[in-house]
Amino acid sequence: MKTMQKIVVKVGTSTLTQGNLKLSRRHMLSLVEQLVHLHECGKQLILVSSGAVAAGRDHLSMHEKNLAKQLCASTGQVILMQTWLELFSLFDLPIGQVLLNREDFTDSKKQCNARDVLESLLKHGIIPVINENDTMATQETRVGDNDNLAAHVAKLISADLVILLTDQEGLYTADPRVNPEAKLISTVSCIDGSILSFAGGSASSLGTGGMATKIEAAQTASQAGVRMVIASSSRPRVLIDIVEGKPMGTLFLEGGAHE
Repeated sequence: MKTMQKIVVKVGTSTLTQGNLKLSRRHMLSLVEQLVHLHECGKQLILVSSGAVAAGRDHLSMHEKNLAKQLCASTGQVILMQTWLELFSLFDLPIGQVLLNREDFTDSKKQCNARDVLESLLKHGIIPVINENDTMATQETRVGDNDNLAAHVAKLISADLVILLTDQEGLYTADPRVNPEAKLISTVSCIDGSILSFAGGSASSLGTGGMATKIEAAQTASQAGVRMVIASSSRPRVLIDIVEGKPMGTLFLEGGAHE
């Protein structure tokens, strides 16, 4: 794998909660330790973090049921960022919150501003922690999921690599949770009809993504000349191993999107 200097890491709700209904600080700490190691190796890192809705729902569930997503996102975003802040502070590594929506990638003025903000944070050794602005988002302004958000961020800043961490090892020929004959696809050089057919929906009641959104993200990244890896967050040192070029999960090569 070519040298990876500027890297976007996306962690989904299933990763942050480890299949439960609240944030797993222990698992988040493991991810932070890996990010700190990569930062100390001179890598420029951007963290796209889901989990706000789950954190808010867990915090508010004792008071009321059937809570609106935007209400949970508003409360949970505070909890999510506070948790990341506490964990990164253990290593004296500063972070900065950036909330984006679709217009930050489609409106030229807002796109330029978003790029400048991210580049400035990276220049000063600050890790941007990005989420969609779910509290204020409408159907017209939403990106929709953080897989695609990560890919758009990577395109915006001309990243070298996007890593999508999930609860699966990568892209399979079928859902390995229901089909024991499913085979892991190690490398995708072209996203064609057969690759698209392997995508399914989200298995998590808390998450908004699934393999389908990850392949959409891979198309965006590939067309922008950015490599992308889907891998399991449960593997020790998964981020470090991927950046060091070790075979892990499913690698989508740049330039492999099917027109």
